[in-house]
Amino acid sequence: MKLAIFDLDDTLIDFAATREAAYSCLSAHLDAERVDSAGFITACRAIDRHVFALFERGTITRDQYRLRRFSEPLASIGVSPQPDLIARLNQLFMDCVNDRPLLYEDALPVLARLRNQGVNTAILTNGPSDGQRRKLGATGLTAAVDHVAIGEETGFSKPSPRAYHAIIEHFALQPAEALMVGDSPELDYDGALQAGLQALLLDRDARHAGGTRRSIRSLAHVMGTAK
Repeated sequence: MKLAIFDLDDTLIDFAATREAAYSCLSAHLDAERVDSAGFITACRAIDRHVFALFERGTITRDQYRLRRFSEPLASIGVSPQPDLIARLNQLFMDCVNDRPLLYEDALPVLARLRNQGVNTAILTNGPSDGQRRKLGATGLTAAVDHVAIGEETGFSKPSPRAYHAIIEHFALQPAEALMVGDSPELDYDGALQAGLQALLLDRDARHAGGTRRSIRSLAHVMGTAK
């Protein structure tokens, strides 16, 4: 292995926990506005993944995603999604998830260890470019890896083979010399294998135990399982 590529959210950054902290900020704001915050957050959890998938596929724009992720939950609880309220919710949410992200404890040590052993490192993420760049800077991940590729910037998002190949070409390597590590079975594992890379599924909670994909419970195991 000459190159290790990592997903960002829920691989290096504990985005699930970060998002819940951001939802708490939104709840406090909505409570002050006498809006049903519990119903709103429940609707957000149900809607966000679907709407974000549309953004990943290029079906909707970044701005449309950010509008729909909060306007649809508000509408579902009978609240008119006024533009100023949507803007305020987006600002609160983005300030929390992008400027105060929670980094997994194994992230920086593993990236440093790989560098010390002469392995190139990169991050490949599908998230909105402006937010992801803020996360990378806030956590120190920009300086901790050799290259960052964001789908919105390159024009290719996982699981498109071009998303992985763009990074490999940056390092002038062959696909088989690279390893993709991430928490998504479809985007980080299956897509990488189809593009000719090695792959490891990061399964911290053993949600995919018993499957056929090569998996690890911690990033600390990356070196021991790579070919």
